[in-house]
Amino acid sequence: MAKSKRKLPKKIGGFKVPKSVRKSTLLRNLLASPVGRDLLANAITAGAGAAAAVLVSERGEIADATKSAAKTGAKKSARAAGLATEMVQSAASAMMAVVSDAAHKVLPEQKSRGDKDRDSRVRRATH
Repeated sequence: MAKSKRKLPKKIGGFKVPKSVRKSTLLRNLLASPVGRDLLANAITAGAGAAAAVLVSERGEIADATKSAAKTGAKKSARAAGLATEMVQSAASAMMAVVSDAAHKVLPEQKSRGDKDRDSRVRRATH
């Protein structure tokens, strides 16, 4: 059995890359083309920017959470978990917006159902 020439490492920057990501054919195809790499880079940059924006907007609460963690650990850790959730959701939303925007630019526009009906009526009337 021939081995794949392009293998993703198990760890990148000290973080484990999940097997599902390493074996993903979609990801391999995106990484194989310059357009795909550009799309992934834009999506990751947008996600990182959105996550950073959440952290910056909540900077005071994060600082307070670290100072008084011993006093009210459960309450502050719940807030930190909420911030982490908000950060991930914001990052995912930004990444999907980049991918969606790129897809709309690449794919041809679809006509609405009303446009299709009107076009068929015009063709029938002219023939």
